[in-house]
Amino acid sequence: MAIPTQTETFYIVLKLVKDLPEFTRGVAKQMVCDHFNLSKEEQSAKTSSGTPIYASRAGWAVSWLNDADYVEKIRYATYRITDRGKEVLNYNLPLHKFAELLRSDRSKIMGENNNNASQDSPEDTIFQEEDKSPEEILDEMVNTLNAQLANELMEYIFKMEGRQGDTFFEHMVTDLISKMGYGKGQVTSASNDGGIDGIITTDRLGFDPILVQAKRYSLDNQVGRPEVQSFAGALGSVTRGVFITTSSFSKPAIQFAADYPHATISLIDGKKLTELMIEYNVGVSEVRSITIKKMDSDYFDL
Repeated sequence: MAIPTQTETFYIVLKLVKDLPEFTRGVAKQMVCDHFNLSKEEQSAKTSSGTPIYASRAGWAVSWLNDADYVEKIRYATYRITDRGKEVLNYNLPLHKFAELLRSDRSKIMGENNNNASQDSPEDTIFQEEDKSPEEILDEMVNTLNAQLANELMEYIFKMEGRQGDTFFEHMVTDLISKMGYGKGQVTSASNDGGIDGIITTDRLGFDPILVQAKRYSLDNQVGRPEVQSFAGALGSVTRGVFITTSSFSKPAIQFAADYPHATISLIDGKKLTELMIEYNVGVSEVRSITIKKMDSDYFDL
């Protein structure tokens, strides 16, 4: 069985707790897992914060059912179904109708509590548009923004002509590797680089450097095995190298790097490059930071 949608989880949690005298969020999460007979792979699927997706949806289900007065909290972290919850189950509504009623009842109660019954909460809007937990939807929004940013980064990488007598791209990739914490980056002289575009000094005496090859290729110009093999030869006795391109690597090139016995060769294609630039703030700046918090169960573990 697939991981249940958020709406399916709303309904099944209410149905599963109907005959229980009380339950906790942990019980609800386990019941959802057992009811849908989730595989190990499905149980291990996680949100960006590391919460299993099914558990995230079950947790939000308990919150929404409580907000709509379908379940009630009887003491700390412990709930039970209400008469209203049992009544709604007895309607035997189709899933989409159940979801509409849940939203309506929740909006009425939350609206009364906030003296703002005429407006939907942001969560209401989310569930009208999607059938995932708010955490998952936030992840998707971030991924969408990052994908757009990655496209913009690649456009600017190709626009830049040069900096300080060397290509901008060579400086950029050494900046990136340095920001990743591997050491101090230096672009080599274009006239005497021996096929090496950058050197990362990982210690003060330069005993264990990382050599860098940077190729600003168009997206359809795939890097093949001969180029990676030539880079391997240029490493000499150095045991670590990074080949970075704006395009991609052929399967033979990837296989050669993986099997090369004399050095560790890391291959970074255009997609991975922009991901790393965003992660390590190279060529980007932070506009807004949002902190997502969750319950610290250890604090309340008496």
